[in-house]
Amino acid sequence: MNILLLGAGGFIGSHLVEALIEQGHHRIVGADLAADKLKGIEDPSFTFHQVDLASDDEFTNNAIAQADTVVDLISYANPSIYVNKPLDVFELNFQSNLRVLERCAETGARLVQYSTAEVYGRPSGPAYVEDESDLALGPVNKQRWIYAASKQLLERVIHAYGLEGRLEYTIVRPFNFLGSRLDYLVAAGTTGGPRVFSHYMSALLTGGPMYLVNGGIVHRSFTHIEDANDAFLILLDHPSAANEIFNVGNPANDTTIRGFAKLMCEVYEDLTGEVPQSPLVEIDGDEFYGPGYQDTTRVVPDIKKMRSLGWEPSRDLRTAIRDAMQYYLDFDLRQIPGQAIQS
Repeated sequence: MNILLLGAGGFIGSHLVEALIEQGHHRIVGADLAADKLKGIEDPSFTFHQVDLASDDEFTNNAIAQADTVVDLISYANPSIYVNKPLDVFELNFQSNLRVLERCAETGARLVQYSTAEVYGRPSGPAYVEDESDLALGPVNKQRWIYAASKQLLERVIHAYGLEGRLEYTIVRPFNFLGSRLDYLVAAGTTGGPRVFSHYMSALLTGGPMYLVNGGIVHRSFTHIEDANDAFLILLDHPSAANEIFNVGNPANDTTIRGFAKLMCEVYEDLTGEVPQSPLVEIDGDEFYGPGYQDTTRVVPDIKKMRSLGWEPSRDLRTAIRDAMQYYLDFDLRQIPGQAIQS
């Protein structure tokens, strides 16, 4: 199979490249702005192109024309950007992806679109069900929701193309994937920026504060990236995945952000033998991310649809944290405290 991975250089993309190489029977073309996370991932079946997918339509159109399956990971996934640059989020997360799906419809390529669990928005039940739960977002003046709104609109357009028989697709809704190469580290005391694991990892390495936004009482369900890879490989080949939406998450790994911070401290001490020196500090969401921030209180996936295809997440939260943490501990990053580090 000829597979095109748009966004191959990111956290999820780099892991998908590894999984596809390991399968051993695909021709894989990857494209992204940077290839840092692909360092050491090499195989004759994999070709990478460093390109700005938001502006280089010629490359994107030509690459899609040669693909059997297009895996679209193009996205901003950073709440600080949602709050501070909402138009950039709309242009990339909707408009750039819209061009991809339109090109797939023209060429007949199958589209595997990575969306987000955030399309569910505010809580609407004990667990989120793909084809039943309402998608209820916050008010317009909480521009943090433009990310979820852009992803939701994209899903609705993809579904409409499928209804008209113009596109074969699978939509994946990830629930807080966690593992090696996630995001990047930041200087102690940084607000905004990457996702929660990377903030807390940075704090543990520098002794900086572990900020609990709005008290850290919201829940998240974390999913080991290897479990996520296993789900993707099933969806890639399963006929029942056509024109369907799937939650990929682990409801057994549900925890509050405060609980997540405390577990990270425990795992850090287990791995290093050092007692963490990072205090847990409560901070208001607007102070941490900027005005216009709002959050959902609970994100728990219903995964019956994935289970019906034979998938079951097997890695617990402690394992997911340990594997993500070990990646950064393998570099002696504490030798350069206070410096933002991309990886």
